Parts: sequence; structure tokens; C-alpha cells
Amino acid sequence: MHEKRMRFGDFIKRKRMGDPRELTLSDMAKELGISVSFLSDIENRRRRPFDPEKMEIFARFLGLTEEETARMYDLASYENGEVPYDIEDTLMYDEVGTLARFALRQTKAGNATEEDWKRFIREIEAKKERRESGEQ
Repeated sequence: MHEKRMRFGDFIKRKRMGDPRELTLSDMAKELGISVSFLSDIENRRRRPFDPEKMEIFARFLGLTEEETARMYDLASYENGEVPYDIEDTLMYDEVGTLARFALRQTKAGNATEEDWKRFIREIEAKKERRESGEQ
């Protein structure tokens, strides 16, 4: 399935079924503390994504990477029409959130481009790599 069109249910189903433990719906539902039918409905897009607490359990149990976990939160938030759970505090209540919202509005107005964002992300990634390698 094309990544841009992936839905939350598709994502969690793919991750569950791709796990080397060959997890069944029953296995995963038990771990999450939900019914098999509820999980099946979510995987088959008949219900909205489960709550953030269950997403944390899901990510931990399946050993999702930071990137995969962020993708899961983004897919859930898109379907629920809300800010992603993992960045809500930052985006809505921190000073950096004020800056991020300003930058997003500038993008919407056509004053910042995709290339501007890519350059910013490359700078952040380079800074992270320097910090991890012990450089300043």
C-alpha cells in the first residue's frame, strides 16, 4: 500500500502481521487489553484508532522504532482530526509550539517552501549527529 494513503488500521495490521512471533489478533488484543472484535474493526478501518495509552503499549510490545511510532501517532491523529498525541504538549503549549505554528502558517501563505523545511530538517539532523558523536 502506498505510504501516503496508508491508514492507521493498515499500519498496525502490517506491523502485527510482520512480527516474527506471528501474532494473531487474539495475541495482540490480549496485550492491549481490548477485544479481538475491537482490534479487528480498527485494523479493517471500521473504527477509529485506539487511545494513546494503547498506542504506547503497541509500540513497546512490537519494538517499533522512534520513526515508526511517530508515523503511528500521525496516522491516528489524521483520522481523529487532532494534533498527534506525542507532540500535542509541545505544539500547543510550549513557546516552540508558537514558533512552529507561525512557521506552518507561513508555509500555508506561500512564504516558506518544502525546500525550506527540508533544509531545516537537514540542519537539525546534522546537529543531532554531531551531538551523538560527541562533537559540539
